[in-house]
Amino acid sequence: MSRVSVPRLVALADGMPLRERQIVATVARLTLVSGRQLADLFFYSFSNSSNFRTRSRVARRVLSRLVEQRVLERLERHRGGAGGGSGSWLYALGPAGRRMVAYWAGEGLPRSRGAHEPGAPWTAHALAVSDLYVRLREAERAGRLELLDFDAEPACWRPYTRLGGAAGVLKPDAYVRLGIGDYEDHLLVEVDLGTERRGQLTRQHHAYHEYFRSGVEQAKTGVFPSVLWIVPDARRVTLLTDIHRRLPAPVRRLFTVATSEQALGVLCGPATDTTVAGGAA
Repeated sequence: MSRVSVPRLVALADGMPLRERQIVATVARLTLVSGRQLADLFFYSFSNSSNFRTRSRVARRVLSRLVEQRVLERLERHRGGAGGGSGSWLYALGPAGRRMVAYWAGEGLPRSRGAHEPGAPWTAHALAVSDLYVRLREAERAGRLELLDFDAEPACWRPYTRLGGAAGVLKPDAYVRLGIGDYEDHLLVEVDLGTERRGQLTRQHHAYHEYFRSGVEQAKTGVFPSVLWIVPDARRVTLLTDIHRRLPAPVRRLFTVATSEQALGVLCGPATDTTVAGGAA
């Protein structure tokens, strides 16, 4: 389908089955998702049987239909290289999908700009954030937590006024709000793939300190979220821990660092009173 007319687009949006609408909303939330991640999120019922081929076939059929309708866009780059299978395709919103999401939000049917093929570092990072979302949804299905909110970039960014009056923007990778037992945890998440140098990591920590001192978050929600750094290995844990030690005590205790293998256990653990009210440090 080369172009979707407005009447056809409205008909698709209004008549879209719930699961497909949820798929579109999730791709809009995360920006970039692999076929395997979408299968884990929306076709998991098939994993209870031995027939994983059925799951792959159903997922492939649904996703291919959304691509045909230009609701989703299948990127040329594969995840996992040749032979990775249909689950290794990457999906972003297509032109019809971008207009459809705006229509569902009550924003009409604005013209959709074309999307660009992302570079490899950005792709790897976006998929890592998407993987965190998938793991949290799986933990929710297992009854370990309730995922109340998950905002990826840029929805999770925080504008504020920097010291001296200049405009600043804190750019975490995700904002997560979890229900665990009788508690709620608010977290800003940094997904580190080991590619940034110490100076870049230090500057991001200073940005958190500056944002904390601005008091914007505390005025809005009454608390300042914990900050979880998810890193690939123990070497990065040591590096981040050393950076944390050099921060002022009121800010230092906001930060937790965990490897990607440990992250879900940290997130699912008992909620602790690590949020901080007030804005002075």
